Formats: sequence, C-alpha cells, structure tokens
Amino acid sequence: MGPLLIVEDEVTIRDTLSELLAKDEREIVTAGDGQEALERLTEVPRPCLILLDLMMPRMNGWEFLQRKSADPSIANIPTIVLSGSGRPAGAVHQLAKPVDVKRLLALVDQYC
Repeated sequence: MGPLLIVEDEVTIRDTLSELLAKDEREIVTAGDGQEALERLTEVPRPCLILLDLMMPRMNGWEFLQRKSADPSIANIPTIVLSGSGRPAGAVHQLAKPVDVKRLLALVDQYC
C-alpha cells in the first residue's frame, strides 16, 4: 500500500496528523500547500489517500483538486478535505476542523 499524503500549511496540525496516523506503521508524506503536494505526487509512490486542507498559501486546496482531477494519473486517488467549508468536487469526504479523530481513523483505515 502506498503512503498517505497530508497537505496542510499549519505545521502544528500537519505534525499532529503525521504522528497520529504513523502509529499504525503507515508511511506518511507531507506537503505545505497544493503546489508542493503536486510535486510530491511525482516523487513518491502513489498514495492510498490524500488528506487536504483547503485554505493554504501559494496553491489552495480547490486549485489542487482541479489540477488533480485534470491529471488521469492521479485523478482517482481518494481525497478527504479537512475544512469547515462544504465538500468540494473531487473530495470523497469532508471533515470539519477540529477533526473528529475516531472518524478520521475510520476513514483512513477504509482507504489505507
């Protein structure tokens, strides 16, 4: 199974999610914005899941989802949006912040 990609600009949240999700021996890859996430997708094995913040500098989550959807090689990677906004097109689930840890772990287990 491939790594789990966490795309979050807030270092504290990114680190907390990484620690929480790495406990089950999952490989975690992180990115600080959508542009960095697209770069990571060319460097690492195909992720089993992407956790995506929407409000980020440089390239936000909405633009990332548009670019991801336009690229057939990554378009079907499941993506969970972590935001208080509504679920955008291209996301399979949306979790409001602060994230319900039990729900997050259940969703991650479903895809990874």
